[in-house]
Amino acid sequence: MNPNSTQDGAVDPDSLSAFAEEASPAKPLLGNYLLQVNRKVHFARAALIGALAGSCAVIFQVSLDFAERDRIELMATLRAYPHWGWLILPVVAATLAALSGFLTERFAPAASGSGIPHIRAVLARKRAIDWRKLLPVKFVGGILSLGAGLSLGREGPTVQMGAAIGAGVSDKMKLDERSKRNLIASAAGAGLGAAFNAPLAGFIFVIEELQRELSPLTFVSALIASVTAVAISRIFTGQLPSFHIHNYPLPPLTALPLFAVMGLVAGYAGALFNKTLVSSVRASQKLNLKVWQKAAIAGGITGLAGWWLPEALGGGHRIAESILRGDYAHTDFVWFMLILLIGKFALTMLGYSSGVPGGVFAPLLVLGAIIGQLFGQLSVVLFPSVGATPAAYAVLGMAAMFTSIVRAPLTGIVLILEMTGNQEQLFPLILVCLISYLVAEQAHSTPIYDALLDLDLEKDKTGPAEGRPEPHLFLMTVGSHSRMDGAIIRDLPIPPNTVFISIRRGSDETIATADHELMAGDHILVAGHHGNELEVRKLGQVG
Repeated sequence: MNPNSTQDGAVDPDSLSAFAEEASPAKPLLGNYLLQVNRKVHFARAALIGALAGSCAVIFQVSLDFAERDRIELMATLRAYPHWGWLILPVVAATLAALSGFLTERFAPAASGSGIPHIRAVLARKRAIDWRKLLPVKFVGGILSLGAGLSLGREGPTVQMGAAIGAGVSDKMKLDERSKRNLIASAAGAGLGAAFNAPLAGFIFVIEELQRELSPLTFVSALIASVTAVAISRIFTGQLPSFHIHNYPLPPLTALPLFAVMGLVAGYAGALFNKTLVSSVRASQKLNLKVWQKAAIAGGITGLAGWWLPEALGGGHRIAESILRGDYAHTDFVWFMLILLIGKFALTMLGYSSGVPGGVFAPLLVLGAIIGQLFGQLSVVLFPSVGATPAAYAVLGMAAMFTSIVRAPLTGIVLILEMTGNQEQLFPLILVCLISYLVAEQAHSTPIYDALLDLDLEKDKTGPAEGRPEPHLFLMTVGSHSRMDGAIIRDLPIPPNTVFISIRRGSDETIATADHELMAGDHILVAGHHGNELEVRKLGQVG
């Protein structure tokens, strides 16, 4: 196997010189592996896909803003005719959602849902990515489903469209498989960064959720792509944080026990969210209905509910911003917030399980803000001397819900800091995210994208989606308290046709043998079939 060959068998000219220069046996194996590509050229490609992903994110956001504005204007017009106006919105929403479902099922089934589980499957070579179909269907289908008012977010679709752009650029340039996978992950992170106006969160998302490794090639490419995408986004949307709110004062230390309790509440709430969403998707898959039929039902119900509870429609960015600004800071609104919490939760389950394009990022943040606001209201009543404002709890609630649901605490902390621009909440954010993470782990709640990926892979037990298995190299890191931590290589359930080549521990690197004992922090170079990569990586992950 030539590690520098492209998909058509030709040698990648960008990596040949570096490979030849660094191929000395005296130099570390991992160093050779990482330096097989011309990094300057590769980083330029990362900037290119970042710019394209950022441009796509801007166009998608502007299009959705127009669609949401039209829906709000239609609702305002229909309210002038209360006797029959409530019938029109469900019909319009059902029609738009059905069209989105038809396009998705007919042309690009992989465009359903948020798309992040699909990206992870692509990176593990469990699924193919047909970017020519995926990109337009995700874009148009997302506008239709979110424009219909389904309780879904634009961030997941933006991440998947970014990945499709990375795949398209890689195919056009005829890059080798390793470079293509790196650009797909970097472009996905760029999409997240541009969607949330949060460059560091996009970068960390690649490391923590998509590739889960700390090689220089991975994190520098991801950072370049994310920063470039956000720069493009800010040119057109401005440099203010995603949520335009005032800074909250530094919370007193006496509030920390309350923050810890809120982390506990958010941890169990996130576990409930994951369990309910997976059950909803399973139940939807068992229905003998087409995607467009399920989408029409979801659109009709959503449109009907939106007549009485319009705040529950769409991603919910505006309602979340209102909560963070303290617009609902009085106990008079407690009942409204409870109704909104239940309505938003139910409509999110309904919308996502229908199979149309749309993610759960925005809805889960809204749910976290509502839970935080309600908890803050209760704490003010029971402990008025603590002094923390209810809206400050809403900020913490968003981060805690994200952590318990996605199980990516670093991304959650950085994401909320960048979205709110409120650095005073850093320590409370760390506290609530840590506790919500531990609670979700204790509740044996599978991270949502892992659960959705497993659910998707259940439909296909035949292995990789792109023909016969082909060997490739990949890097992985042994996580603390994972199955690999402290284990002998020969005792691990390693899939067939998979070989551990070398192990780097600190500055030392050795050839891997069957008698090697692994430790947390070890960087392992593995050769194996693409379809086995996900299984091997799970051995090195915590939990």
